[in-house]
Amino acid sequence: MTAPVAAHPHVFIDYSATVLCQRDKIVGVRIAWTFDEMYSASLYHDYTSQPKGPLTRADIARLHDEAFKDSADEHYFTDIVFNGKSVPVNQATAFTASYDGRKMTYRFTVPLALSPATGANTLDIDSFDTEFYIDFELAKRGAAAVADGGQLRLACAPTPLTKDTTTFGPLTTHIVRCHFSGTA
Repeated sequence: MTAPVAAHPHVFIDYSATVLCQRDKIVGVRIAWTFDEMYSASLYHDYTSQPKGPLTRADIARLHDEAFKDSADEHYFTDIVFNGKSVPVNQATAFTASYDGRKMTYRFTVPLALSPATGANTLDIDSFDTEFYIDFELAKRGAAAVADGGQLRLACAPTPLTKDTTTFGPLTTHIVRCHFSGTA
């Protein structure tokens, strides 16, 4: 008798989200993924040109083209829900990467054009892999932020949410949940 095969994470990512606002609209979400040390070393070794030091523009372009761009097929592992409705994540702009000698961090923006309804509104932001090959965890510090959200009075905080994985079934994770009010 053979035992069932189950996947488990091979990449561990701490992520954070900054909601980008202009006046009374949400224009994007800036996502940061910080990879575990082992996968970071692999990225650095496989996609950069120097043995040590900061990333060059060419290194960042290569990381984008060869190690990030294909995540578009998975909607950049980002789920956004506005007032209970899923928002398509079809594009990531302003990609950059950095390496501190131990961990690689990707930063990118998901452009949005969301106008809040009058009254209470919610925005949920999550990075998640249903295959659970990548384990996304909300960063312990600085997980949720707002840029220029004064008119919307946005308040964002980590919130637990149970999501389904292909192999393991439901897992409880933490997402960024924002509450704010729209005006007439």
